[in-house]
Amino acid sequence: MRISSLCYLSTLFLIGACGKEPELALDLSKLNLIESNDSQVNGFSVNGFSVNGFSVNGFSVNGFSVNGSGTSGSSASDAPPRKNDLASIKFESAAQNGQALSKVWIKQSTLEASSGPSKLTGAQLIGVTFTAKLLDGMSIPLRIEDVQQSSGISLYSVAVLSDAGPIPLCGTANGSPVPALALNGYWDKTSSYVEDSSSFTFGCINAAVGKCVMWGYKPWETAAECRNNSCRTRNLQDWHLACVRLVRADYCGDGISHTRSGTRINVYDQLGIQQSANPGWAMEAEWRHDGAACINHTRWIQANSASTQDDLAYVQNFCPDRLSSAKGSRCDASKSIYNTQFGFNKSTDERPLIRNESPQYQ
Repeated sequence: MRISSLCYLSTLFLIGACGKEPELALDLSKLNLIESNDSQVNGFSVNGFSVNGFSVNGFSVNGFSVNGSGTSGSSASDAPPRKNDLASIKFESAAQNGQALSKVWIKQSTLEASSGPSKLTGAQLIGVTFTAKLLDGMSIPLRIEDVQQSSGISLYSVAVLSDAGPIPLCGTANGSPVPALALNGYWDKTSSYVEDSSSFTFGCINAAVGKCVMWGYKPWETAAECRNNSCRTRNLQDWHLACVRLVRADYCGDGISHTRSGTRINVYDQLGIQQSANPGWAMEAEWRHDGAACINHTRWIQANSASTQDDLAYVQNFCPDRLSSAKGSRCDASKSIYNTQFGFNKSTDERPLIRNESPQYQ
C-alpha cells in the first residue's frame, strides 16, 4: 500500500559538528510520563506493558497563524488546543536556506537529499523545511531542528513554523521535543496506509505510527517465521500496519479510535518481536492491517465519554462480523490462524498478525 560533506552555520542555530549524528540525547525511558492534558504518552512500556494512544501521527498545539503559508488561525494565546493528525508531506516541497532541494528520498528510516550533485543526510539536513498537510487539509510549514540516532533508527526533532515561533510537532517530554521518524507514504482519514512514492510521513514516537516502529515493527525490515523445518520471510510492513490499528483500538478499521492515551495493554506476536508480559488479562482482539479480526471485548466500556454509545455498541452497529461471538471456532485462541501452526500458509491480508490483552477498563 513507497558538496562534499556540508557543514554550515544557519542564521537560526549552530551545527556543532559534521559527520555521523550523535546518539539520541532524550531519555526515551522517561516518555511514559503523561502530562496533565493527557497529550504526551510513551511509545514503549510501563512495568512491562505497552502503553497505547489514540493519535495516528500526532499533532497537538495551541491555535496559531502560519506566516506565508496561505492559512491563518488565532494566536497561540487565545485559541483552544488544536488536535489533528499529520498527513502527507511532499518530497518535492523540501528546501534548504530557501532553495529547493533537487531530490529527497527515504532509505529505511533515514531522509536523504540531493543538493545539485551532492548528497545530504544526517545532521546536514538540519534546517531543511517541508510543507505538510494535516488531515483536515490545512497546510503547515515544518523544519528539521535536530537529527539523532536510536537503535539504528533516524529520529528527527521537527518544528511547526508559526508566527509565535517554532512549535515542536510531537510535543515535549521532560522539557525536550519528542522526536519523529520518517516513513514512506501516509495514512488517510480512515487510518489506512496509502503507498505514495511522492509523499512521506513524520510519525511521532508518542503516537501510533512512530510508536509501532519503536516497538520493533520496522516496515523496511523482514523477519523469519518458521514451522517445523520450513521458514518464510515476513515483511514487517504488514505487522506495522496491524500495530497501528491495535494501538488505536481501531476495531472496525474505519479510523475511529476506541481507547484513551496511556492505557496499558499487553501486546505480542508470533515473530517474537513483542512477547507477552503474561499479566493474566483476557485476550482483547487479534489484529490485521484493516482492524480487528476477532474481538473478544473492547478495551474500554466507553473510551470517549462524549460518545452517544459505548464501544461494544459501536462495533455491533458498524462491524458486527468482527466479534468473536459471530465467528465461532475461527476466533478460538488455540485454533486461530494467528498461530503459526494454522496461519503459516495464509495471506497476511487474511491472517491476524498481532494479539493484545487488556482488562476491560471502566
